[in-house]
Amino acid sequence: MDIARDLFAFIARLAIGIVLIAHGLQKFLGLGMPMISDAFGRLGIPLPAIAAWFTVLVEIVGGALLILGLLLPIVGVLIALLMAGAAWFVHLPYGLFSPNGYELVLVIGVAALALGFNGGRWSIDHGLLSRFARREPSPAGDRR
Repeated sequence: MDIARDLFAFIARLAIGIVLIAHGLQKFLGLGMPMISDAFGRLGIPLPAIAAWFTVLVEIVGGALLILGLLLPIVGVLIALLMAGAAWFVHLPYGLFSPNGYELVLVIGVAALALGFNGGRWSIDHGLLSRFARREPSPAGDRR
């Protein structure tokens, strides 16, 4: 059962990470940062240039870290905060359903938050943490 849980956690991290990276690259390479910053300003997002860079970095770097399973709690919280901001400033007036509703940002934010705190054993975080947890302190007089 552990293998299935870890496999599906990895698949979920992969899927959410790919969606985030795709959206970030679309903003950065496709539309360009000046256009994103202008759009954020028109939407009433505070500090639109900073918010645009924060958004793109969280989507691209956060998506990659989510896939790798590195710094998962921090990444999960950042993505959840980003999606909450997207819901608040953009999607809430349109209701739950797409094309402009908040359903996608809700699912991405909650999934990233859940995966941030339970990303499975197939992650760099798990490998690093389990390596530290296995180290037992040496006896006081043992100097190797």
